[in-house]
Amino acid sequence: MYSLRRRLLTTATILLLLFLGGMTFALNRAFEDSVLSNAEDNLRNQILLLIANIDVVEDELIVPNALPEPRFAQMDSSLFAQISRSSSVQENGINSKSHSSTPSPVLWRSPSLLDMQLPIMDSPVGVFSFTKQFDWRDQPASFATSLTLEWQTNDGVLPLTVSVAEHSSNYTKRLRRYQRQVSFGLLLTGGVLIALLLASLGWALKPLQRVTRQVAQIEAGDRERFDEDYPIEVSSLTRNLNQLLNFDEQRIIRQKEVLGNLAHSLKTPIAVLKGLKYSGDVSEDAQRQLETMQSIIDYQLQSASTVGRRRFAKPVEIATSTRQMVNTLQKLHADKRIDCELDITDDVLFFGDQGDWMELCGNLLDNAFKWTSNRVQVRVRNLESDELDVVSSGRKNIELTVTDDGIGIDDELKATIAERGVRLDSQTPGHGLGLHIVKGIVEAYSGELSITDPLEHSGTCFTVVLR
Repeated sequence: MYSLRRRLLTTATILLLLFLGGMTFALNRAFEDSVLSNAEDNLRNQILLLIANIDVVEDELIVPNALPEPRFAQMDSSLFAQISRSSSVQENGINSKSHSSTPSPVLWRSPSLLDMQLPIMDSPVGVFSFTKQFDWRDQPASFATSLTLEWQTNDGVLPLTVSVAEHSSNYTKRLRRYQRQVSFGLLLTGGVLIALLLASLGWALKPLQRVTRQVAQIEAGDRERFDEDYPIEVSSLTRNLNQLLNFDEQRIIRQKEVLGNLAHSLKTPIAVLKGLKYSGDVSEDAQRQLETMQSIIDYQLQSASTVGRRRFAKPVEIATSTRQMVNTLQKLHADKRIDCELDITDDVLFFGDQGDWMELCGNLLDNAFKWTSNRVQVRVRNLESDELDVVSSGRKNIELTVTDDGIGIDDELKATIAERGVRLDSQTPGHGLGLHIVKGIVEAYSGELSITDPLEHSGTCFTVVLR
């Protein structure tokens, strides 16, 4: 059994997580591109500043000791620069590449490089070449930019490659800090949104919770109808349920009235037939057939009048009526001096029709008093749903146990009576028409009927569980 609230919350949470995950990825990707662009622009500016401060005199590169960027002169700096003779030469106005085996001499390198040297990164003339994964020696990962230019001198063109590299740790730290901030912010936002979602779901589902409470109240007999001041989406349901309850009650009332009228209509003709004088040879057969007819009519009327299990039946207090039936039967069988032990408390409730309980319990008690030797035990109690291992509506089920110490019932007949769906239309000596009524009521309430032998003495034990 699933929860509508849990289903909505799970769906909304998954969609929210997907949305926040996509937003996190998009924001991080955008900031990462911004960091890389910033790093590339910074290195380009360093190259341009460096070019602006150098000069070439008689093929000799002159770089001032004091550069605009002081980090080039710091020993523990993360910024490095290098100027080398480019392997690209220009012949007759056409760029060509020399053999890669020919080393390009380094003309200058910043003091921050110490004894190290940046790898030569030739690039097309006049075009910046940016590398975001620049690994060299034992240095941390760096960003690097190079620019190849042709320096005009009195002696001709001097091809130079200016390279600037910077450790990427500073940019990586910024990126990680931004990612943490974004993740924390989005997690906080997601938590707030989920809390708001829970609150909104609680508010939106409040009418359904109210319907659930009223269903439980109707099942417990604390109210008779649903309220009608519900939202449009729920009001149709509650209105139809109220109409169903009204229809069910009216149907039962009409059914009992019709059956009562039928019983009253048949009572007089049968009484007249019984009062007629028959000839000697048919008198006994006629009386026997009239008695059989009366029994069949009584049984069929009682079976048809059984209300059966109702979802919204009111609880009925049965302790008083059960005690009264026991007292009546003890008076009827006073000559047998029957010892009847009744175990029932005043809080035992039956969720069904009072008449059904009277017929069920009365028939079982009547059989027990009729066939017992001198002892009858009756126990009535409410069962929790977990004792039956079934899904319950929340109402308690009822168990009735009637035990006598009489002659008992044959095992073959026990199996036939207890088998669900078997119809017993013939009366059985000892346990007859009454058990037909009992079985019909048990089936009407989707219950269970079992017949066993008591362990401590002979006789029969009837156990009925009604849900």
